[in-house]
Amino acid sequence: MQPLPFAVTAWAVLSCALAQDPAKPPAQDVAPKALAIGDALPKGLVFRTIDGKSQSLDDLKGKVVVLHFWSMTCPYEVAAEPKLNALSEEFAKKDVVMLGVAANANEIGPAPDAKEFETKDADKLPYGKLRAKAAESKLNHAVVVDHDAKLGKALEAKTTPHCFVFDKEGKLQYQGALDDDSSGKNPSPARYLRDAITAILAGEKPGVQSTKPYG
Repeated sequence: MQPLPFAVTAWAVLSCALAQDPAKPPAQDVAPKALAIGDALPKGLVFRTIDGKSQSLDDLKGKVVVLHFWSMTCPYEVAAEPKLNALSEEFAKKDVVMLGVAANANEIGPAPDAKEFETKDADKLPYGKLRAKAAESKLNHAVVVDHDAKLGKALEAKTTPHCFVFDKEGKLQYQGALDDDSSGKNPSPARYLRDAITAILAGEKPGVQSTKPYG
């Protein structure tokens, strides 16, 4: 379970949960309400990928977008990564974009300066460990880095791999587990993520729109 870097209880560092950057004091303002099924992400969200490219989520409108929170160290990713790769390949020519989201502060470190990406020395480029792990796992889709936990907080992503599917209008239509097979040993798992993508492409709402994520 690789919790994300943003929560203590609600936003805490977990082994497969998401961990918030301890260098940043918690905001004093009331946090915005997390997105519910049918809500759209805020406009203007732009992230850098682990390869240094800029990725605007606004540019993906008109496509089905799948986000999965990803970790270098979460043991649940061992079973999840091949399945996510397979889904990315299956739907690549059907206006579906899959993005991994690296959001664990313990793994991504502080946000690098833009000038650090200008070096021609590949060994000195930011996110070296993230890129090495992505290459080792043969990820066939981009991974964006969520330094300020904008996505993590907006979606209340708590673990890895926590998955979210947005329709072509940018509205959240599914959130939760990849499937019901965290170990990768079930020969016929309930394929929540795939079923949600298939339904949205058919112009329908997923039969199951929310499940409990493992991790």
